Amino acid sequence: MNKITEITKRDILDLFRNGLVISDIWESKRVSYPYYGRLEEIEFLKRLYDLKSMPSLYSMYTNAEEEIWQHTVKNDDYPYCWVFEDERFQLKNGRDDIYLKFLCEIFHPTVRCEEGYWREYLNEINRLLQNDGYELYPAKKISNRDIYDWRIFNPLESKIFVPYSQRNQKMIKEQKINITISRKARYQIYQLLEKYNAVYSETDETGWNYKITTFEKVVNDIKQFYIPKYYNDKKRYMETNDIKCVVSSGSPYTVIDIIEFFEKYNNDSDFELEINAIFKRELSRILCLIKVT
Repeated sequence: MNKITEITKRDILDLFRNGLVISDIWESKRVSYPYYGRLEEIEFLKRLYDLKSMPSLYSMYTNAEEEIWQHTVKNDDYPYCWVFEDERFQLKNGRDDIYLKFLCEIFHPTVRCEEGYWREYLNEINRLLQNDGYELYPAKKISNRDIYDWRIFNPLESKIFVPYSQRNQKMIKEQKINITISRKARYQIYQLLEKYNAVYSETDETGWNYKITTFEKVVNDIKQFYIPKYYNDKKRYMETNDIKCVVSSGSPYTVIDIIEFFEKYNNDSDFELEINAIFKRELSRILCLIKVT
């Protein structure tokens, strides 16, 4: 089947060649991510293709592996992303399943660079693919990391929860929404989250049993959209996996995201009541300050 259009394939190629513009809460910037992640290019391709059985474009090499090694490792003179337009790899004009399998491999835990912008690229690629009726989705896990597969896109079945900061990204950037949370309220919020922080027993695809906390689940959820950050003692904006750091000195919008994700794992109605009580007190404080000024 060939539903993926030339337009979509060109847009995805442009993402890897030219980078992706993303919006942080305070700024926009262009970022890049290599399709082969933390691997060497030839190492990545060998995960998908038997390069030794593929022909070379040049008579001086006996197979594609020799040719690719010469031009991507020894000389490094092939243009970046050459593989997307090389007919041997069936990405430009081949079947959809071949192209989609290639994209899924880009985001495999063995390949992807966890510190890179792979999440942002995954989200943008999915946005483009959905126009042609496909999407990449987390089909299973290994070592508590998602392994992606592809499927037919069904809008009714593919509703993904989008956190507050991402739902309102445009209004936040334009300062039509401006939220502050006091130190006292942040302390109370963290104490409440800690109170409801549970420990779960889960099993990965290899049968390995492991423990994971609500805090860890929430951080993993947020990382599907962006890397959580906080201001350290030197006022530097740093990446972190520590919920306490983010709640104490991170963006107020990330704090709200944490609360929203946290609520997914806590069906106890008391959590909602207690968190709302904190925000009601915070609202009263703000109204008092407005009256004073």
